[in-house]
Amino acid sequence: MKTIEKMNKQLDNWYDQHERLRLFYKELLEENEVAQITVTNCSDVSREITLWGTNKCAPIANPLHGFEEILKEADLVLATSEVVYNPVNDLFYVLSSRDDSLIIVNDQAVVLQTISLRINELPLVNPNNIVVNTNPNSIEYGYVGITGIREKEFFTVDLNFNISRRISLANDPIDLVYNPVDDAYYITESVRDSVTKITAFDNTVIDYLTIAGVKTLGVNTDNGDLYIHNISNNNVDVYNSNGVRKGWIERATANENKASFYYHTINQKMYIAYDSLNSLIVVDTTTLATEKILNTALEPIDIEFNPLNNLMYVASQDEQKFTRIDADLEVVDHIPLVSFDRSFAISSKNGTIALNNATLRKLFVYTRNSKLLVKVSDDYLQIREDFKYNPMLISHVKVVASTSARINTLQIIESSISGKQTCESISLRSYQSPQGFGNVAEVFEMEGYIIDGRVCWRFTIHPNQQVTFLIYYQQLEMYNFLPEKARISTGVQMSKGIPEAWK
Repeated sequence: MKTIEKMNKQLDNWYDQHERLRLFYKELLEENEVAQITVTNCSDVSREITLWGTNKCAPIANPLHGFEEILKEADLVLATSEVVYNPVNDLFYVLSSRDDSLIIVNDQAVVLQTISLRINELPLVNPNNIVVNTNPNSIEYGYVGITGIREKEFFTVDLNFNISRRISLANDPIDLVYNPVDDAYYITESVRDSVTKITAFDNTVIDYLTIAGVKTLGVNTDNGDLYIHNISNNNVDVYNSNGVRKGWIERATANENKASFYYHTINQKMYIAYDSLNSLIVVDTTTLATEKILNTALEPIDIEFNPLNNLMYVASQDEQKFTRIDADLEVVDHIPLVSFDRSFAISSKNGTIALNNATLRKLFVYTRNSKLLVKVSDDYLQIREDFKYNPMLISHVKVVASTSARINTLQIIESSISGKQTCESISLRSYQSPQGFGNVAEVFEMEGYIIDGRVCWRFTIHPNQQVTFLIYYQQLEMYNFLPEKARISTGVQMSKGIPEAWK
């Protein structure tokens, strides 16, 4: 019996509280204006938030922007060697030398198709290089060119993923590039120390050059110059499209280096990375002079450009990180990356990075996007500016949080004209609303507080939480404090219309 009486008493108290709160809000709405400010934490960590503080230009959060990293994996079953990005169909192409196949993967790490590069079960192919035809005027635009070691051959794969032609080579292919200026593929071959040229529009095989120690290739896609690295002296020789030597780039070292090339079409510089020297040189393609030498992470083995942030990415196999370089030829930072080896590719459409890992038999598809860490109501800045010149006198504040984690403390920080600061803390836990089971605080203590340009509110918002402040207030229109005639002479305007006396 006592239990029932106790429950009835609690119920009556709840109804009384609810009714008192309802009447309280009825009066508030009749006598006050309401501002609603919503703050959302879009990150997985707690963040300190600052509201108002217009005079100090206080940022809402520091930092306000961050990065969202998304990593997806494509299971490639067998070991792979090279990956390239095809801008024509926005797909990644991955070579598998183990089973002589070409694997097509999209930017969501979904394997779309696997193409066998063999004519029959035998002979084997052992593909080792792949490039994309990027000339819109070429008959093979969007095709990929591939070299195979086992049968010493070059072949192309069209946009329907069919092998369109196969051409025999005299020796084992070492490296392969496509030159859009003369619409031709260039291949370095072992034994003869030669460079072979194959045109895209026919099956003509041309003995282009013979250079001792010839190894890797780079191409200036604006004028067609060929950059040829040879391991006999580690120099890079530069030849024009007619096979005439224009000069060389000297990089003295006793170690045999693997050189990687990337021609930057925007600043018209050639970037050359040397793996054993752990460095990158930037070359003026007109004078062939070295403009700058940059230290990278250890063992740089591949270079790509990300058009979405205008940064050059140099991949380190030894340290498993990117060295990023800006347009001013300065190292921006070093960012870690997932395990990879030999090659990577960057989508020119959305900046997605595909990282090949032969050991794990995977293609890691990695995206790093800029994002807002903290969002605030669209009209917040407008309201804040209004309250700077026409302060608000608070009648009541209601705080509603989207998750069960409570906002423990709200700090009220005020700066004087001389710069002196005072800080008062209000415990929001003491004002839990009796109206429901949600995370709501009715902060009666804030009645009489003022918000202007000198006042800041500071609190900590929990991960992935949204907090809404309902502020009931009366606004102090500053023009009312001026004499009638002074209003016109000083040009002071109120925030919501023009005084009747001005008309």
